[in-house]
Amino acid sequence: MSHINTYILKQLLTLFGFFALVLVLVYWINRAVRLFDELIANGQPVVVFLEFTSLTLPWMISLITPAAGFAAAVYVINRLSSDGELVILKNSGQSAQALSLPIWFFAILMATMNLVLSNILVPISQHQLHERKLEVAENLTARLLTEGQFLTPSDGITFYLKKINSDGQLESVFLNDTSNPKLNLTYSASKAFLVRAKNGPRLVLINGLIQSFDVTTKQLTVTKFNDFVINIGELISPNVSKTKNIAYYTSLEIAKSLLVGKPIADATIHETLFTLNLRVSSPLLGIFAVLLAYAALLSGAYSRFGLWRQVLVAVFCLISLKFVEGLCIDYVRHEENSVWVLYLPLLFGSMVFQTLILTVDRPWLKAQEQSL
Repeated sequence: MSHINTYILKQLLTLFGFFALVLVLVYWINRAVRLFDELIANGQPVVVFLEFTSLTLPWMISLITPAAGFAAAVYVINRLSSDGELVILKNSGQSAQALSLPIWFFAILMATMNLVLSNILVPISQHQLHERKLEVAENLTARLLTEGQFLTPSDGITFYLKKINSDGQLESVFLNDTSNPKLNLTYSASKAFLVRAKNGPRLVLINGLIQSFDVTTKQLTVTKFNDFVINIGELISPNVSKTKNIAYYTSLEIAKSLLVGKPIADATIHETLFTLNLRVSSPLLGIFAVLLAYAALLSGAYSRFGLWRQVLVAVFCLISLKFVEGLCIDYVRHEENSVWVLYLPLLFGSMVFQTLILTVDRPWLKAQEQSL
């Protein structure tokens, strides 16, 4: 690469790092505040909070990378224009296509990083986060084993037990569930057992009553039972799914499952192909987020007031690109054998980029001048 290309690339990488850091911090703080309240309120130490937030960082970085790349490209090209450097480069005889070499290199570098994140690091971190959430849910369940106290492990759930025998039997158990505003459920049993299961802890009630009060109709229904099983883990931590999602597997693991014809995480073939291709198409689309910012800002002439009109055009192009991506993702999610549609936004971005570059270079005018 020439010195000018290296100069532009260094600026892009520096500004990308700055914008990525700022966006990650803003997103992380917004998310960390809610997570901190939730974990500390449940009696979890600060170490668990730090572990949870660190495991969400790969996902956050993959989410903000295209936005940070777009912002870096806009800022660098705008600064080159305001400092007059862009005018010198244009007058040196180089075309906009030739000047885009460092932009392409930066965009491909950013997309490669995002591909690694989306296909490897994000699934691994999400899987570890899922496992840690299950452990925390089990710890919360274990805290229910406190004699003679009314406990509120989560919103709308009240639990009480009179005594714990030496064999693990719970005596005189009371559980009230008001998580559904339209239905008030009260479980009471003479004895109970807390048992482990594959999909989370279960509370087995023996010889008791279920009182169901419908808030709308004001009707009370009482049901006697000899034994009844409650998914206590789901009541305490309703947001934690006990089954592994396909998002928790790396792309290599998903591809292996496709080759052997065995579905992974109970996902259909269409869901599996959708996940794999989305992990490829979305990072690649980040390339055109950067290229459209470059092409849109290059289309403006030098002005001491800046390129604010071209910045608005770049933002409009980015919004249009994301809008097309959203339409395609929604279509593929509901239509079988349509995974190829995920790559249409790449074609759309390429067409818009080439149109803007042709508008800047105007090769037809140069051809006319040469003919004259």
